[in-house]
Amino acid sequence: MKKFYIDKVYNAYVGLDAKQRKDLICQLNSLDIPVTKIEAYTYPEAPGIRHLFFYLKGSKQPVPYFLLEEEILQMFTTELYKLLV
Repeated sequence: MKKFYIDKVYNAYVGLDAKQRKDLICQLNSLDIPVTKIEAYTYPEAPGIRHLFFYLKGSKQPVPYFLLEEEILQMFTTELYKLLV
């Protein structure tokens, strides 16, 4: 897998507006990635630690980015960066 830089991806995601975030989820769904919500989170006690949590259809618990399948994470970053162009 290509190296994954959470800070870069996190900053790109939080820089999206509401419509872009909705478009990203729709695009991921069209690629058969059943995401319903993506949550960007920074721990108050450790502001340098950043996470993205993915809520998937049929699952009540969010999945942290580092537990996603490599292929899904790669498709997510590809679609995210397409929105920034």
